Amino acid sequence: MRLELPPIVASRLSALTVTFERLSGREQLMSLFLVCAMLGMAVGWTTYFVKKDLTSREERLTDKRRKLGELLTLRSNYQRRLADQKRIADQIRKNNGVRLLSYIEDVSARASIELGNASERSGEPTGSELLKEEAAEVTIRKVSMDRLHKFLDEMEKGNQLVKIRRLKIKTRFDDPKLLDATVTVGTLKTTDG
Repeated sequence: MRLELPPIVASRLSALTVTFERLSGREQLMSLFLVCAMLGMAVGWTTYFVKKDLTSREERLTDKRRKLGELLTLRSNYQRRLADQKRIADQIRKNNGVRLLSYIEDVSARASIELGNASERSGEPTGSELLKEEAAEVTIRKVSMDRLHKFLDEMEKGNQLVKIRRLKIKTRFDDPKLLDATVTVGTLKTTDG
């Protein structure tokens, strides 16, 4: 089977062959060298530009992979924080039923501390219309340091939303080993509860 070339290509090819045969041996060799050099340059330049394009694409892909990794990290952090926020919101909703003064009295009974003056007062502003802080101020008289510590520790560990906001301690003149303390306790609740 013989390959048929279009007539225009065949006539050009035969004209080129005739012209090449008219050249001397030295000119034919120089012509072949020139054609090989031009083909080599064309292949070299093509390889260079393809490699440069591939390198550029690889750098862009690497950058996009890095950004995708950052995005996945941010997404997981967001989901974790969203879950934390939901958990805290659930705790605050459950905390709506807690009476702060009753809670303080229960903790003082467990810590063997006799409460003096106890009163509710307005809490600090929360910066949100959905949350409010309820606070109570309690006076404790003639208490040792270790019993006071136990009381404060149980106060915050028993309910994670109950926090000691202010603590004022004075030593007693009649017995320097005993203390008088004024404790301000606060907790968060929703405004609708």
